[in-house]
Amino acid sequence: PAPQALPTKLHSSFLVLFSYNTMAYAACATSSVLHSTAFVLKNPSFQFKQQIPSFHKFLNPDFQMLVKQNSNNDDVIFKPEKLGHNTDQTSPSNAELGFLQLVQSHFVAQALHAIVRLHIPDVLAVSADGALSIDDIITIASTKSPQTSINKQGLFRCLRLLCTTGIIEEIVITEDGSKKSAFLLTEMGQLLQTGFGGSASPSDGVPSVVLHWMEQPLWDAWSHLPDYLAGSPKAKDYNLSPPFDRANGMSASEFYRTHDYSRIHRNSVAKYASSKEINSILEAILGKRDKIAQGDDLLLFSALNATFLDGKTVVDVGGGYGDFMMALKESVPSVKHCYCLDLPDVIADAVSKQSDNPDSITVRQTEVTFVAGDMFDPSTIPTPCNIIFTKHVLCDFSDGDVVRALQSFHEVLKYSDPKGGKVVIIDAVLPNGDELNGKWNSAVSFDVLLMLTGRRGERSCLEWSNLAKKAGFSFDGVIPTASVTVDLAIFSIEQDSH
Repeated sequence: PAPQALPTKLHSSFLVLFSYNTMAYAACATSSVLHSTAFVLKNPSFQFKQQIPSFHKFLNPDFQMLVKQNSNNDDVIFKPEKLGHNTDQTSPSNAELGFLQLVQSHFVAQALHAIVRLHIPDVLAVSADGALSIDDIITIASTKSPQTSINKQGLFRCLRLLCTTGIIEEIVITEDGSKKSAFLLTEMGQLLQTGFGGSASPSDGVPSVVLHWMEQPLWDAWSHLPDYLAGSPKAKDYNLSPPFDRANGMSASEFYRTHDYSRIHRNSVAKYASSKEINSILEAILGKRDKIAQGDDLLLFSALNATFLDGKTVVDVGGGYGDFMMALKESVPSVKHCYCLDLPDVIADAVSKQSDNPDSITVRQTEVTFVAGDMFDPSTIPTPCNIIFTKHVLCDFSDGDVVRALQSFHEVLKYSDPKGGKVVIIDAVLPNGDELNGKWNSAVSFDVLLMLTGRRGERSCLEWSNLAKKAGFSFDGVIPTASVTVDLAIFSIEQDSH
């Protein structure tokens, strides 16, 4: 029929397609369908192209129909565009859809936890065909873990949920003459392999992230967050207790010390993060990441690079077993002296570790000197000193204690290098303002996790700037790294402070 013959009212549940030879007409009666649908007419007739304008009057008057032809002049594309406010309450807005995705995110997290606990990524990884039906998945998983009795419908529904996230993909296969769903791992899903059952193991750390963060002791702590924020009529000490303590009746440090399974995965997560941090820090210092030395970051980069480090004495406060200082000395041999400072018991362990494994230490790394000291006591920090590094230390202290530590550093640098002395805080630096609003940021999420377990947490650029000023430093800025857990916040001695 000609466009004029189309019915003016169509049932709201249907998209009606009229075809006649090479002519095709599409119309819909509700704004919900029209708002989300674009129509492509393949190779329509010339007569239809001429009649397109008269077709518009059958559409919802709140919309205009944008019509364009492909460059090959064979196809006509109809794209609806909303005019004015959407009064159709049956159609969820983008804001509503985004909100639903947000509040349902824990559905995905726990489904992911369940399949990792069952080693389903490992089962999918060892499939020679690349995709497995739910029956095949259960057969293989049960063979490798005979003690399990997997709920078929439950697993199928969880796998289907994870298909919406990019972890797993569903494809349709033909088996015994009938079509059925089959599942395979995506590139992201392959990160969840643990080596169980002969699969590859790209990283034990990634599945441990799932097993640690979604494990019941930590998961239950989230349910105590509202009371933690609001306070309670209970004793003052209880009000100060972090959510983890409330959920488990003990502190996180005590819990992980006494629960082997939980401690293994927590330590694996820490090791996974740490293994990527040092290389990322060195890449930033050595300028191997292109974006470090561009635009506004160029001046900042010139304040901390291999040339600047040449002939300098550096101290890593809270340096543990000296991993960072040894890596720095290996990468920048021109550094004059490298010191690793920590509490006496930590230094004793570090020296003992070196003595027990002499073959694992290179000649350059033997040039790192271990020093027992206290960051609040400037007399214990080696001098002369040009640069003080501190990684994942100050984040565990209050603002008052951070200022005390920075004042201690300031006293050392003021004596050693009053014009060029620097402090480099190696922690995740949180964004402010426009850099924060509406953008997912792993460090911001991790900061709340630290709060959940009773640790102090990360700080933003604004917070670091204020603390630096109180201690007599100027805040130069932040050099980002490739690791989501560390950035380089650089402080310099204010020239009028000495």
